[in-house]
Amino acid sequence: MKRRVVPWLMVLPVLALFLAMTIYPFGFMIWASFRDYDLSRSAETHFIGLSNYFQIFKDSTAIESMKFTAKLLSIAVPIELVLGVLIAFLIRGVRGEKIIRSSLLIPMMIPPAVSGVAWKMLYNFAFGPVNWFLSLFGVPKISWLGDPFYAQLGIIIIDIWQWTPFIFLMIYAGLQSIPQDLIDAARVDGADWGKVFLHVEFPLLRPLILVALVLRIIDCLKTFDIVFMTTWGGPGSATHTYSFYIYKVGISFGWNIGYASALSVLLLIVAIVLVNVVFRLVRMRQQLGFGGEE
Repeated sequence: MKRRVVPWLMVLPVLALFLAMTIYPFGFMIWASFRDYDLSRSAETHFIGLSNYFQIFKDSTAIESMKFTAKLLSIAVPIELVLGVLIAFLIRGVRGEKIIRSSLLIPMMIPPAVSGVAWKMLYNFAFGPVNWFLSLFGVPKISWLGDPFYAQLGIIIIDIWQWTPFIFLMIYAGLQSIPQDLIDAARVDGADWGKVFLHVEFPLLRPLILVALVLRIIDCLKTFDIVFMTTWGGPGSATHTYSFYIYKVGISFGWNIGYASALSVLLLIVAIVLVNVVFRLVRMRQQLGFGGEE
């Protein structure tokens, strides 16, 4: 009896912390999403069913935030994936590889608050270095944070700058783990660098690339910090990401806990669906070597 109870007592503090920090907030979010829970009016709540969920598709700002998040997901993530893979292959074996590798990781190591402030100054209309550099090529000054199109483009550029190093790091680490014997054998058989990449290196890296893709999809859906520090969702609602809108509804202005919870539940559902679609399309389970044939 003692041997059964003691291990549970040792695990109990961590289990209690896990339940308190994850399971309870998650359950509370589900519960609140079905209730009229607006702290700006009253702390009392009452059950309203799916009204909060129906309200999402009537909310123009919520729709705009979905559209911009979809743009970020469909433009930034593929570019980051391509650039990360290309950079990992291009710097391999070049002189100063260690210095280049360390330099490429700097954007990922800078705190988001610091990088947001830095990019806000870079995009400054009057004296920002970005407009100064473009003026050397005869490009007139651009209102990066004041024009809806350029504000969205600016956020996409920041996201690519910040997260391409993450893809690069994963692919570069994968390249170092490929047995050199396989590459040497392919070259002995007459394969040039292109065939070695397509038929030896890329197939071995494919599972890692797919993992990086899934992680970036999940993280992109939660984009918040760069919007918070640069545009605050403006101009208007042009750069509202879905996560930033949840923050505004539930914490910043609205204090509408019920509606913010419904928005959060929808985000969770979208993330689960997208990840499962990727798993289905690329058959990641088989690529990673677990799970049988479907």
